[in-house]
Amino acid sequence: MKGCGRTTTGMTRRDVLKLGAAAAAGAAVGPFVVTPGHGQTFNWQKFKGKELFCIFYKHPWIDEMVKFFPEFQDLTGIKVHHEVLPEVQGRQKLTVEMTAGSGGLDLWHASMHVEKRRFWKSGWFQPLNKFLEDKSLTAPDYDWADMTAGAVAAVTQPDKTISGLPTFVDPFVLFYRKDLFQQKGWSAPKTMAEMEDQASKLHNPPTMYGFVARGLKNANATPWAYVIYNMGADYLTADRKSAMNTPAWVKSLEWYSGMLRRFAPPGVVNFNWYECSAAFMQGQVGIYYDGVNFANQFEDKEKSKIAGKVGYAVLPAGPAGHFAPTFTNAMAVSAQSKNKEAAYLFIQWATTKKMCVRELLAGVGVGRVEPWGNPEVKAKPKMPADWYDAYLASLKIGRAGLPEIVDVTQYRDIFGVAIQKAIEGGKPAELVAQASKEFQDMLDKTEK
Repeated sequence: MKGCGRTTTGMTRRDVLKLGAAAAAGAAVGPFVVTPGHGQTFNWQKFKGKELFCIFYKHPWIDEMVKFFPEFQDLTGIKVHHEVLPEVQGRQKLTVEMTAGSGGLDLWHASMHVEKRRFWKSGWFQPLNKFLEDKSLTAPDYDWADMTAGAVAAVTQPDKTISGLPTFVDPFVLFYRKDLFQQKGWSAPKTMAEMEDQASKLHNPPTMYGFVARGLKNANATPWAYVIYNMGADYLTADRKSAMNTPAWVKSLEWYSGMLRRFAPPGVVNFNWYECSAAFMQGQVGIYYDGVNFANQFEDKEKSKIAGKVGYAVLPAGPAGHFAPTFTNAMAVSAQSKNKEAAYLFIQWATTKKMCVRELLAGVGVGRVEPWGNPEVKAKPKMPADWYDAYLASLKIGRAGLPEIVDVTQYRDIFGVAIQKAIEGGKPAELVAQASKEFQDMLDKTEK
C-alpha cells in the first residue's frame, strides 16, 4: 500500500495505522520497539530439547495456530504438549494447576478480559518486559510497535508490566441475514431502535426468529456490555464503586431481556455463543451479534446453511453513544514455569506477523496492524469484504467489554443471573438493585 490508498476492506491505510498507535502506547510502558538494530541473526535453536506444556481455550485462533506446531518444533527443536478445552473448563483446570504451584504448566492462551487483574494479583503472569527488551530472546523482526493500541493496553497491568503477547482484539459486531434484508429493501440497522423494529418484522416462529444473543448466565455478560455502554451506563464510578444501580442499567436490562424474550428461539435463557451460532447457521435467526471471530464458521459451506447469505456490520448506535465492546486474548507465560525463556520463544513465534497473516487468511482477526494490509490477505480474503470493514471499524469505537477488576467471573455470575431472571419475566429494577448490592459487596472483599 502506498500513500493513503484504500485497502480491499474500504479502510484507508491511515485508518488502519490509527489503530496501531501502539508505538506511542508502547513507549509509555517500556522501550520495546524492535528494529534491525537488534542484529540480523537470531538463534531460534537456543532451547533445543526443551518440552513445553500448554493449556488453550477452544477458539478459532487456537484452531488455526496449532496446525503449525510441527513448524515450530522444526524451527526451535522444542516439543509442545498441549490441551484444548472449552473456556470455562480450561480456566478451572488452569486455576487448579496454578494454585497447586507445581510449575508443570508453561504457558496458556489468556483471556485478558477475565484473567487480567486476578491472575496478576495472584502472581501467575510472568512479566515479559525484560524478555521483550532482550536481543537474545526477541527476534529483530518481531516489532512490538505493530501491536494495536487497544491490544497493548489490554495486556498492560497497573504496574506497567506486560502480562502477555496479544493474539487478537475481538470486537462484537452485528451478523444479519443479508438475503432477507435485501428482499425487504433494508440496510443494516444504524440504531438499536431500528434493529428492534427489524427483529420484530423478521420474527415468524417456528421457522424464523428475529433475534438471538447469549442468555446463559456468565456467558451473557459479554454481549450485555454493548447494551449498557450504548445506553449510557458503566460498571464503576470514578472511585471504583458499583455504578449499576441507575436508571440506565434498568433501561438496558429491559431492552436486552425484552429482545430475547420476544424474538429469540425457545430456551434462549440457556444459550451460550455455541447455541446462538448454531441457530443462526441453521437459518433459524435473522439478527445476531457476538464476537467477530466466531463468524468464519458462517461461511463454511459444509457446516453452514447460510454461507454467502450473511451481512456483517458495526453494531448499531444507542441513545447515549456508539461503542463496540472488545475482548483481548494473549499468549502468556506462567510465572511458575521452569522453562520461561523457551515458553517466551513459543508465544513470540505464535504472535509473529507471519502467523497473523495465516490467521487472517483463515478468517480470524489479529491484534497487529501490518498483516491487515498484507498483499496475500488482500488477494485471498477468506471472509466477505464487509467482515473486514466491520472488524476494523469496530476497533475504532472499541471499549473494553468487562470491568477491570479482580473477580470478573463473579461479576459475570452476579449480573448473568439477573439477565436470566429478567428474560424469564423478573422485574428489571428489582434485579438491578439486588445485583448492584451483590456487586458492591464483592468489590469490598476483592478490590482491597
